[in-house]
Amino acid sequence: MPQNLTRNNGLERDLEIIEAVAAGAPLPQRNIELAQRTKRDKSQISRATSRLIDNGLLLRKGSGVVIGPRLYAIARYTFEAQLVGIVRGEMHGLVNRLGETIHLTVLQGLDVVTIHSESPVHGFRALSWMGVTAPSYMTSSGRVLLSGLSDDQLARLYPLDKKIPNTPPNCLTKTGKELLAVIQKVRSDGYATVIEEYEPGLVGASVPIFDFSGSIIAAINVAAPKARFETHLIPATKEMKKSSARISESLMPPSTKGN
Repeated sequence: MPQNLTRNNGLERDLEIIEAVAAGAPLPQRNIELAQRTKRDKSQISRATSRLIDNGLLLRKGSGVVIGPRLYAIARYTFEAQLVGIVRGEMHGLVNRLGETIHLTVLQGLDVVTIHSESPVHGFRALSWMGVTAPSYMTSSGRVLLSGLSDDQLARLYPLDKKIPNTPPNCLTKTGKELLAVIQKVRSDGYATVIEEYEPGLVGASVPIFDFSGSIIAAINVAAPKARFETHLIPATKEMKKSSARISESLMPPSTKGN
């Protein structure tokens, strides 16, 4: 009995550290910060984080740690699988109405990752983005997802007075200040569009998906060649916002629907 209790307490202590790391995401958390949050000795935190890193539950990043790939994999079997099941029907409808490939994306650290795509019957229109990650600050879906953060959170991730490294020539958000201005517009408009900022010849548009609490949990995105789709970007956002509203409604608890 004492052995089982010790195991349970050990598991609880590890979960406490993981939750503290998750609460600080996407910023890496240092051992001293985790010690303060959990009210534990720094040496205990150091040993525990090393063990969690060895098991893939945490990942070392710079002088701190972030959630590890093993936890992301577990989470995807639950949250993302459920989300795809809910969103898929609306994505099919958007493919039929827009004639382009539709993507479902989520934020992973500072990157945006595509977790599901639905394509038209004509294969030549499909863009293979499944599992692909891209910097959030330069893509329409990434900006939509970043719009769910506060101005203070954005400023910590992208300092206002500093250049964002490795920005492409056509990117309109080369500094934290420029990014903040764009994100504020995204919040106001309820959508984001990009024209050749991420890749020459490519345009894109995205809208957010909200959970029952009003938090942005994912984005619906369409990306297509500029010559074919640039004039359709704004009409596409209107169609995607209708779908997003229905998806967000379906994510609400039954007792709150229709209120």
